[in-house]
Amino acid sequence: MKKLSFQNVINYFTLLLLLAAVAIRGGAEFKWFKSEDVKAFTIADFEEAFPQATSFKENNDRSFSFFNEEGVFLGYGLVSERFDARYSGYSGHVPIVIAMTDKRVITGVYLLANNETNEYLEYIHKQNLLQSWNQFVVGEELLTLEVDAASGATRSSTAIINTFNLTVGNYLDVAANIQTASFIRVLQSVLTGLLVLVSFLFVFGSRLKKYYFYYLTAVLLLLGIWFKQMLSVGVMHNWLVNGLPMQTNYELVLILILAIVMGLMGYRKYYCNYLCPMGALQMLVSKLSPLKKRSLNMRISQVQLRLIYLTFIWVALILGFSLPLGSMEPFVAFSFNVASKLILLFGVLIILLSVFFNRPWCQFCPTGCALDTIEPVKPRIK
Repeated sequence: MKKLSFQNVINYFTLLLLLAAVAIRGGAEFKWFKSEDVKAFTIADFEEAFPQATSFKENNDRSFSFFNEEGVFLGYGLVSERFDARYSGYSGHVPIVIAMTDKRVITGVYLLANNETNEYLEYIHKQNLLQSWNQFVVGEELLTLEVDAASGATRSSTAIINTFNLTVGNYLDVAANIQTASFIRVLQSVLTGLLVLVSFLFVFGSRLKKYYFYYLTAVLLLLGIWFKQMLSVGVMHNWLVNGLPMQTNYELVLILILAIVMGLMGYRKYYCNYLCPMGALQMLVSKLSPLKKRSLNMRISQVQLRLIYLTFIWVALILGFSLPLGSMEPFVAFSFNVASKLILLFGVLIILLSVFFNRPWCQFCPTGCALDTIEPVKPRIK
């Protein structure tokens, strides 16, 4: 077994601090064994969210259905307390209810009874934080939406944002657990599994090398544009705070596990070379470009860049700075209808640079840097 060097210990320690920092700054309180009383709600609690409602019922997926006095359905509501989403502001938890249409389109986010300081709540309303999610469909992509900049990142707004994300995440888990898998969902799982199997053939064999271009095309189209399955700092931040989404996105969890295991086996670039849609996009552009490619070398050394980058992130988080984790990488650009213009321009810039340089984004990718800290347990057999 390979002995850990001092540099390896520093690498692992840096990564550990990064994980702890993003979890703590994300609002994780690590109170897994603490029991909470279940609140009994009345129609008066939802008067602001559903002013015409006179009755409601709780559904199997823990959502609430609201009706008027004629019994006409008005919409669904997700109550944070029903999904164990409790984050503290300055004066305690700030529970919310997320109002939705029958198509799961958000019509509003409303505060339930709380003990938060009025001045902070007035600031939240002034910044229109509660309107940040309006007209979005409740789904996995919603969890990548970055709203910190709009809120000013006070402790109250951070509590509301984390409560919203955890409520939606837990609701998706519950809903997926009680629903029968659709044909499209099964197809996505099968195709993802096939891509993973083929990636092993490329790693451990050489006969398929001539088909690498077509494989990268499949990764880009399937994992990137269709499934939107890619590791990122923002995704791992959500997982650290809210737990692994085994019910709704077990494929991406499997890919993360494989990336770590392959790194321990000596294939640290496994994910970047074979399963990362952004890596596939850069390599495809480079292969199609007739120009001679150069390396975009803007670092002192690979180790120093990695440590400086990761150290900056965890130190900033520990000191209380709110980093836009969802915007630090261009992966959201694959979600054309969700990505901002800035993120889309970011993606276009990477494509243009790939015409002249070999995988320019990979030189700075935080996710790649994090995976690169994994040292092999034993040297690879050549």
